[in-house]
Amino acid sequence: RGAVASLAHPAEAGTVPIYDATEIAFDRYVVIKRIGVENWRSALGIGGHPTLDAAKSAVVNEAARVGADGIVNLTCFDQTDRIFNPTGYFCYANALRAKK
Repeated sequence: RGAVASLAHPAEAGTVPIYDATEIAFDRYVVIKRIGVENWRSALGIGGHPTLDAAKSAVVNEAARVGADGIVNLTCFDQTDRIFNPTGYFCYANALRAKK
């Protein structure tokens, strides 16, 4: 069964599973949102979170908000902005929806 089967059957309400890019085939999903880098504002600055867990939770919560079945390519950094905000954590990822 594996991750592809799991993507077709979303996890319980409020949780969005995080997948490694090698766990699911490209033709099994569509990207519905690029969380953290989806608009022009990310080119000028990014907001941060006090802990790594808080940054990951923000991505998962946004994916749940848009109705994603899963998350792939979760990437986190331990520094949000060298000039204006030298501490904090930031994550971005792709929110996915399984193809029917």
